[in-house]
Amino acid sequence: MIKRILIIAFILVSDWAVAQQEGMFSQYMYNPSAINTAYTGTRDENILFFQYRSQWQSFSGGVQTSYVNYQRTGPNKLSQGLSIMQESTGPMSQFSIGFDFAFKLQLSRDSYLSMGFKPLLDVLDVDFSGLNIYNPQDPWFDINIDKKISPNLGLGFFYYDDRGYVGVSTTGILSTNHFDQSSPTSYLAADRAHYYIIAGKVLELSSSVLFKPSFLIRMVKGVPISADISANVRIDDKVETGLSYRISGALSALAAFRINRNVLVGYSYDKETGYIGNFTGGSSELFIRYEILSKTVKTIFKPRFF
Repeated sequence: MIKRILIIAFILVSDWAVAQQEGMFSQYMYNPSAINTAYTGTRDENILFFQYRSQWQSFSGGVQTSYVNYQRTGPNKLSQGLSIMQESTGPMSQFSIGFDFAFKLQLSRDSYLSMGFKPLLDVLDVDFSGLNIYNPQDPWFDINIDKKISPNLGLGFFYYDDRGYVGVSTTGILSTNHFDQSSPTSYLAADRAHYYIIAGKVLELSSSVLFKPSFLIRMVKGVPISADISANVRIDDKVETGLSYRISGALSALAAFRINRNVLVGYSYDKETGYIGNFTGGSSELFIRYEILSKTVKTIFKPRFF
């Protein structure tokens, strides 16, 4: 039993430290700004967005992620935004704050290309004293990371029209080692550049039903490529539901509800499909999107699906 717990702990720490440094959300399609800064301002309305994810709920020390984003359409096709993300797992906590800037070009009557960049700061904190260490003299757990600040820069391109989109991005082009290379623990905290490809298509099945297949691919050096394949259905512009499959081995049920013309609320539940799911339990995710609409807008006619 102890051996199993140690294996799971190692997977959890290594997965967070490499694969999930940038946050991972199953409901990525409702505000891709978390992974692609060029999405900022593409909805032509100001947005306040909150998202929270609790991963591996049956496992002590599972990843907890909070994300807040505000974006506004600015003059001269230049939009701005603010993104704040907080992640924690076990003894590790990472906070990041970034400023989004996106410039939109109109390519045709209904197609656009948005180009964005995001200067940001990451703050990493690791306190090994919170662990029950078998050998307190082990040098691997002798050096904490005390609020280490690292600058970075995110870049993105986002092409879209009224029926679909495709984007490529990185949430940080710089790689950072949080320990001196001479330290035997230097490899335990090394940020790596993450790259993303995202795409989706909106298909009208009837006057009241829209269908959207989409996918998200994540790439980072030293980690197998991860991908989410999703399919959502919107009914009467009020209810959205769907499924998503993560290639690494997780199935997600998605649902969203339009409370009123300004507010969209969504929830998802993930379940690991492999052997590890017997120990980790499921993952829950909640988002709230508040659309700051013009006072002259009285109704929403087929609000955009992405």
